[in-house]
Amino acid sequence: MTDKDTAKPITVLIADDHSLVAEAMCHILEASGEYRVAVVETLLDARAAIHAQGGYDLVLLDLDMPGMDGAASVETVVRDNRTGRVAILTAGTVDLRQSTLFASGAAGVILKSQPFADILAAIASILEGELYYPRADDRNLFRMSAAAAMVPVALRN
Repeated sequence: MTDKDTAKPITVLIADDHSLVAEAMCHILEASGEYRVAVVETLLDARAAIHAQGGYDLVLLDLDMPGMDGAASVETVVRDNRTGRVAILTAGTVDLRQSTLFASGAAGVILKSQPFADILAAIASILEGELYYPRADDRNLFRMSAAAAMVPVALRN
């Protein structure tokens, strides 16, 4: 038996109302053998799952699903999942919201348009305690703004 065989799986909650995205991510993460994944479709369900589980190592939180109210909701989920990390999962732009999201306690912003290898790398770096922010040229979704200028250069790659 290797360490990987005896290691406790990393618990992940995917909170996304797009079933195809959530189920595909769930399948790929679980296929690696390193992750145990749960999927919910609303903020209310995410909060209930976090409380029932006692927290997850990582919550991937869609910004644009039922019940979400921007940074305030992110802060609530971060508080609920106090022993784990919370990362934003989004298909939209966050150029004007990114500094608020990090100030709310988000550990990263992951774009649904990123290649899955990049998403896996992002998840790994977030789980190692780093903040993750995609490169500015990823699908041209991030534009420089006053808010973006406030994010440290190291986070912008």
